[in-house]
Order: sequence, then structure tokens, then C-alpha cells
Amino acid sequence: MKVLDPAAFQIRKETILQHARHLFANRGYAETSMDDIAHACSIQKASLYHYFESKQEILQQMVDLEVSEWWATRLKDYQSSPNLRETLHLIGTMFLKDMNDIRRQEFFKIVHFESHKNPAIQKALKESPTHNRNGFYAVFARHLDGKLPQVKIAMFMTQFMGGLIHYASLTRLRTENMCYEPFEDAAYVDQLVEIFVKGIHAVE
Repeated sequence: MKVLDPAAFQIRKETILQHARHLFANRGYAETSMDDIAHACSIQKASLYHYFESKQEILQQMVDLEVSEWWATRLKDYQSSPNLRETLHLIGTMFLKDMNDIRRQEFFKIVHFESHKNPAIQKALKESPTHNRNGFYAVFARHLDGKLPQVKIAMFMTQFMGGLIHYASLTRLRTENMCYEPFEDAAYVDQLVEIFVKGIHAVE
């Protein structure tokens, strides 16, 4: 179908993606229908298919948009950090700062809490041209090559991000802070970085 106003068409698509993100995060991907998305956008279901062919396409484009913006704003900073300690500190600080944004929280919930229930989400991540796993791996490998083999660099990256994700899930996505002893984000990041940097020194 011919698009008479490409700018307005794109704005409407991004509005639909925003509503879909909110629904996927709060209802669940499987539990959200095209009817639900159309209703949230105050449009007819038939009009929704003018912008997207399926719910899977909405998911894919939502993932592409969110990941591309994350890489554009963060990866370059991580790549320019001078040493492992500062790189880890920057990743931790920026990750938790991002988790204060409702948009990031919603995307985080979809990726980390919905993906194990629905393979469509992992599929969307894997197929996204903007999901630069090699680029993120290179952020760690730049400081760890020669100190750890590749498989252990990947494990290090997974474990470090796992610590951040666990903390974020306890402090950002619950109705109350679920940590046993409340503490500041900065203190958590400092201690997490210290543990991982000491671990690397121990194997050198």
C-alpha cells in the first residue's frame, strides 16, 4: 500500500512499538494479542496490519529499535575506556542508570523475564542486525586477551553482567527493594568491580 506521508507513517509505527513494548513487559508476549495492541493505540485492528504484518514483526522491530539505540549510546564509551577496572565500572554505572528509565525497564523485563517462556523473543534478539554480540565481547576481550582463554572471557562477561542483572531485578523491578541490606548503587558497582578485578589478578 502506498504511504502518502512517510514521516507520519514512521511516527505511527514507533508509537505502536512503544505501546507493544509496554504490553509485552506487563502482560507478557504470549498473552498480548494484536487486538490488545490495536486497542492500546486507539486504532482498528485492520489499521494495525497496515503497519505490521504480525505480532512477531512488531516484536522484531521493537527489539531492533531498542538494541540499536543502546549500542549507539553505550558501546563506543565502553570501547574507549582505558583499563579493565574503569571499563567494568562504566558498564555497571551506565547499566543501572539505564534501569531507572521506564522504557529500559520494560525492555529489560521482556528480554530477561519473558524470553525463557517464549522462544520468539530469543529469536528476535538473534535475528536483530543491531545486536552486536561480538562488539560487546570485544569490550571485555580487549583487556583480558592473554590473561584468559576465549571461553573464560565469555564466562567472565556472563558472570559480571549476571551480577548486575540480578541486582537490577531486585532493586528496579520489584515493588520494594528486595536486598537484605539496602545500599547505594555506587557501592554495589564498586564492590562488584573489585571482586572481578581481584579475580583476574589471581589468575595472572
